[in-house]
Amino acid sequence: MPEDEAFCLLVRLMNQYHLRDLFIQDMPGLHMHLYQFERLLEDFEPALYCHLHRRQVSPHLYATQWFLTLFAYRFPLQLVLRIYDLILSEGLEAIIKFGIVLMQKNAATLLAMTDMLSLTNFLKDRVFDVYIDKAPSAGSILESGFFGSSGSSIDKEVYRADQLIQDACAVKITPEILKTYALEWEEKTRLEKEQETELESLKSSNASLSHKVRLLEQRVEKHDEEHAALATDLVKVQIENSDLKDENESLKGQVKELRSVVETQPQEVEERLKSEMDRLLKRNQEVHEENTKLEEEMSEMEQTLVATKMQYAEVCSQSKAVVSHANLFRSIPNTKLSPENGTISERLSTEFPPPGQLLQPPLMAIRLVQSSILCFSKSTELRLLHHDLA
Repeated sequence: MPEDEAFCLLVRLMNQYHLRDLFIQDMPGLHMHLYQFERLLEDFEPALYCHLHRRQVSPHLYATQWFLTLFAYRFPLQLVLRIYDLILSEGLEAIIKFGIVLMQKNAATLLAMTDMLSLTNFLKDRVFDVYIDKAPSAGSILESGFFGSSGSSIDKEVYRADQLIQDACAVKITPEILKTYALEWEEKTRLEKEQETELESLKSSNASLSHKVRLLEQRVEKHDEEHAALATDLVKVQIENSDLKDENESLKGQVKELRSVVETQPQEVEERLKSEMDRLLKRNQEVHEENTKLEEEMSEMEQTLVATKMQYAEVCSQSKAVVSHANLFRSIPNTKLSPENGTISERLSTEFPPPGQLLQPPLMAIRLVQSSILCFSKSTELRLLHHDLA
């Protein structure tokens, strides 16, 4: 086939046969065909479907390469070219028919297997062994040699390709069933996307709630710390209240004692005040009597002082007169008065002192000074006593 025809065939497969949907992002065409194949397998071979489902062998593990490479990834070219003929005739739905036929022909062998790995390997590599021609005819051998082999070495097996095509065409799969399963897949995909969207929303909501929970946990920790601090403060306050209560009880006892003392104190104070007043009145009376007595003594002393001053004045005048007479007689010449008396000068010198000698004050003057000092001290005592009484 020329290159331009091959390219046109590729474009036609991609657009009209929707082969492009198998390779775009998320591979929606591949997932839809795998879902249709799984549902049809459940309809045609329910026992085999349940057997594979229990071993968790889904079509994604073995049938993905069937749709992506149109069975060309592993199997003989003799079969692949015949498969291509049916695909170009009926579309990609022919791959589902080939898959159903292969599963039906290998059902007994697959049901005998219980290991997931052995099931997967058989479905990937040996699913076409059921169509090996053990007694090939000359035409079959010639056809096999004409098509060659898809492997690195020449394939020595001869396959019954015509029988495979006839079996695939015998599988009745209507477009309505495929359309129904396609709608189911679209609904399932929509629900899965909604679930994914809801899951993402729940994840974001969960992240937001987790952040809020962390904030709340931090607030709870902070509140716990504050609660612990408040509990500590409460214990301290309770201890202080207990101490204050004890102190209050002690103060109440003291107040009670003071009240009893205050209740009995006025009578004691009154009695003491009365006794003190009596004592002061008595003392005042004594002081008054002493004051009267001292005033009388001062009056007598004043009279004595006046009389003493008068006498002192008279003595002073007499002394002056005597001194003047003595001076007069000294000025007279010495004459003998009589033999026994001597002269006048001798008589004066014996009776009067010389003019330059001062006369000593008489004894009365000294008593006068002592009386004055005594009167001053008595008057001072009276002033102090009046001040104490006040």
